[in-house]
Amino acid sequence: MLFDMQRFETGHRVWGHNLIAIFLSSLLLGWTQFRYSWIERIAGWLASKIPSLKMRDQTFDVTGPRVGTVTFFGIALISQLLHLPCDMVVSGGKGLTDWAIQPFWPFSNAGFVYPMIPWGDVGPTVILMAGIIIAAKRPARLATVSMLTLLALSAYLVARAWARGTLIF
Repeated sequence: MLFDMQRFETGHRVWGHNLIAIFLSSLLLGWTQFRYSWIERIAGWLASKIPSLKMRDQTFDVTGPRVGTVTFFGIALISQLLHLPCDMVVSGGKGLTDWAIQPFWPFSNAGFVYPMIPWGDVGPTVILMAGIIIAAKRPARLATVSMLTLLALSAYLVARAWARGTLIF
């Protein structure tokens, strides 16, 4: 998108959305977190700049125990693998073609797409952010809020696919 939509369409979802890129970037994130504790450092810096962000019962000690490389690698890997099906259903839109995901590139050019929600639709973001805000305000009901947020997101996904004419039973 930095240069033009054509390059974005042909490049980003191929080079950035394949299993090799996911594995390597997850490994890099895991190693850099273990080596540099950047999450703790950023949180500490933000807390020093914005006093309201300081946690009452926790301090950020970059010399203390850290999240291990394998743990952070696993979290990054799972997060990025979940990103692939999300991008498969959020695709295309007014004046845009549907962007197939090629998870096995460069070994295969097989692409997968099931365009249920047009790209740029703010609905999923609004639903997820509302869920996060409610969960933060009511931590004792985290499981219930999470379940209701996912149900609302699923209902929105189905409704948008039906409205777009891409819902297949």
